[in-house]
Amino acid sequence: MNNGYTLYVLRLIAAQGALASVYTDPRDPEGFCAGFVECVSNRHLLMAEVTPWGKLDGWRLRRTSDVLQVLSGEEYEQRLAMLLSHYRQQHVTFFESPLEEEDDILRRALQHCQEKRYVISVLIGDEMLTGRVKDLNDLRVTLQLMDFFGRPAEEETVPLRDIEVLSIDTEEERMYELLERLDAQRPQLLPPEEE
Repeated sequence: MNNGYTLYVLRLIAAQGALASVYTDPRDPEGFCAGFVECVSNRHLLMAEVTPWGKLDGWRLRRTSDVLQVLSGEEYEQRLAMLLSHYRQQHVTFFESPLEEEDDILRRALQHCQEKRYVISVLIGDEMLTGRVKDLNDLRVTLQLMDFFGRPAEEETVPLRDIEVLSIDTEEERMYELLERLDAQRPQLLPPEEE
């Protein structure tokens, strides 16, 4: 898809507040994400995603250059709208106030996640990192990673330019937050008292 045309379509859909399906994987033409396009820049787009069952499932930020095709107003999006209405799912935007066109959506999203202490996942190549934003500058983000049980693990610093997908407050990240709370509630064994 021509990038200029892609940006035009994405911005039009965002302005309308319409549901859309965004295809990004050339190896899987059936693979796509659906939801509300909230922010679009020359480099990134942020979507409030909707599951195939009509439930809101956090946000995903991805590169606009990865977008192959965008559909809106088709039968699938109409079906999702019906399901969202049935479940009384209300779309809430990620940013409280609209971004300027020149804003760096990725950096602003990471900054917001740091302030709100969201658990996030970042996809870099074949590697998925899950944790919280510990530090952020114009070039890099440092994540306090979480292990399989939601406990703090090592820190990892990654260049912002390497992030392909940023997932925020999806079911998976909420699972890690739950595991973290459950781990904190477990009784801790005290060391034996010294005589």
